[in-house]
Amino acid sequence: MAQHRRTARLTGFGLAGAVLLATTACSGSGSGSSTPSGDAISSIGTNQVSTGTATKDVDAVTWSGDYRPLLSLDPVKVPDYPEETAIPNICEPLIRVAPDYSLSPGLAASYTFTNPTTLVLKLRQAVKFSDGAPMTSADVAFSLNRNRDPNVASGYGFAFAKVKSIAATDPSTVTITFTQPSPTFPNTLATLAGAVVRKSFAEAKGAAFGSPDTGVVCTGPFKFTSYDGSTRLVLTRNDDYWDTARKARAKTFTFVYATDNSALVNGLMSGQIQGAFNLPSNLLDQLGSAPSGKVYLGGEGSTPVNLDLLMAKDTGPGADPRVRQALSLVIDRPAIAKTIFKGASDPLYKVVGPGLWGYERDTFRAAYQSMVRQPDVPAAKALVEQANAGGATLTLGYPSGNPQLVQVATVLQQEAAQIGFTLKLVGVPNQQYGSLFTDPAARKPFDLFLTLNYVELPEPALMDQLFGGTGGGTNFSGYTNPAVDQALDQANQASDPAARARFVLEAEAQLAKDLPSIPIVQPRAIVFQNNQLTGAPLTFAYMTSPWAAAIGGK
Repeated sequence: MAQHRRTARLTGFGLAGAVLLATTACSGSGSGSSTPSGDAISSIGTNQVSTGTATKDVDAVTWSGDYRPLLSLDPVKVPDYPEETAIPNICEPLIRVAPDYSLSPGLAASYTFTNPTTLVLKLRQAVKFSDGAPMTSADVAFSLNRNRDPNVASGYGFAFAKVKSIAATDPSTVTITFTQPSPTFPNTLATLAGAVVRKSFAEAKGAAFGSPDTGVVCTGPFKFTSYDGSTRLVLTRNDDYWDTARKARAKTFTFVYATDNSALVNGLMSGQIQGAFNLPSNLLDQLGSAPSGKVYLGGEGSTPVNLDLLMAKDTGPGADPRVRQALSLVIDRPAIAKTIFKGASDPLYKVVGPGLWGYERDTFRAAYQSMVRQPDVPAAKALVEQANAGGATLTLGYPSGNPQLVQVATVLQQEAAQIGFTLKLVGVPNQQYGSLFTDPAARKPFDLFLTLNYVELPEPALMDQLFGGTGGGTNFSGYTNPAVDQALDQANQASDPAARARFVLEAEAQLAKDLPSIPIVQPRAIVFQNNQLTGAPLTFAYMTSPWAAAIGGK
């Protein structure tokens, strides 16, 4: 199965552009999203997955690299927005992801389960690394096994928990065996967990592999040229790229890392920065009048990203599921979506919402609709009374440098007060917020905290496992329920999508009662593209694919 959104685990609030946000007003309530408007804002249709097809090569493109500089160029080290935006263009995964999330052969010319626990990869021939060396099955096996090496500390390691062995079985074949059926594992190979690095280069460079001075050697349509470690990553077209039909349109592609909101907006408005994904929604008013380009705003479910309240401990008032249910009942999700996120998000009533339904959409939608409800203060108060939690205090952590999430935390505090308990707000500086996801001591003062979780590919079981499975990547309260674990395990072994959906919904029915994570809203896709360019994907698929190769002139 594909790996999860460790954005939350590694960056804290996991919101691209979080340090770039400006304050918006929060007032009133509503029943739905109010879509922003402007001359340069285009609503994305449900079937529109890119801005168009480039017809011309260009000398250079400059693109926003997201909310902070890369921490590493090593493809498996830091699965987060900045790394997953840039690195797939240098180190492409074995399996390709199209903008519509469909999978197809890439470096792996074929991937076939010869039995339920054996996956055979037949490798594409005549593929070369950016330094001219041929890609071998030894390179592929080495790259995949790095996810299983504790010394590497891969951010994707959990996705290999059911892997028994990975071996180069002949010069063009890599065989993966599992301890149990794992029919969705090709999804993992379509993320940076499946990126191929040159074995000899990685071994020779050791701890320096992926550093700004050393870079990486991979097979993608671009090759690493330079990185100053803070403001600018420069890639150069790989003219020997194996797939000539997808050769990069741009001779050089530069990622820049804006220092603040003004720098990002000014760069996009002036044309010095020619594109950006994952923009903060409160920049829409400014960018909607940009003379240099256009903002593309996605519809419902256009990202597999959630704003959630994560429970942080298994003691105190929040350990009682009735308290969590009460807090969920009183949240005015439509008002938050409309006023704080300016209509660029949708109310989220289950952690697995529309952006995560990669299959059996009608089945998941029917189950989801039963969860949609307006805030119910009397019912929430009754639950607080049943739990004897009246007058209790829960400590809520939030990133103090993120004005939108500051507002969300304030609204939640007001709503909790309506039902008889106190949310004590404690702001954590942005640069320290990530420690909440890696350091139990940092989480100790908090009962719950805000996060944005995502998964790279729309697989419901993956998100459920993340926050609700025993040992899940953001299951910080120690929540465990054997029925949930069993249903998710059955889902992960089911090759039939309908059967997998049934098992997922079994797990979700219990998770909706226990609420180890409380959903709030699901952001929509926001993409900016310069008027001189086209070819940008309008889905989250850019996080797993060499998308920059398609960016070119109109």
